[in-house]
Amino acid sequence: MLGTVTMIQQGTILLYHGTDWESALDILNFGLKLEKVRQLQLGRVTQLGPGWYTTDDAGIAWYFASIGPGTVDQRYTVIEMELHLEHLESLLERGLASKSKIINVPFQGEQYWFDFNAFAFLNH
Repeated sequence: MLGTVTMIQQGTILLYHGTDWESALDILNFGLKLEKVRQLQLGRVTQLGPGWYTTDDAGIAWYFASIGPGTVDQRYTVIEMELHLEHLESLLERGLASKSKIINVPFQGEQYWFDFNAFAFLNH
């Protein structure tokens, strides 16, 4: 395992997403944009399909930030999102999110995938 899972207060979880600086600023300032994520994933193989990927392990997010599209020879970072566990459970139950093991990496870890239809909720 690359890092540790962080819970900042009872009933919440921190999720991390590794990306390039420009995308991070765009997400932080304007939220997740369906068309931008679609464009970035166009023609790329994703483990769980098109959507937004996070992890509860900051070290894993840093790993993916370092190898992500647009980050080679560029600056990259990790953004953090606090989510109430009840909201995460609701998204999981409705099929708008899923949790699974990350495959084809030299370490063990889990990822949270969010469907495009979850973006409106995640952006508020």
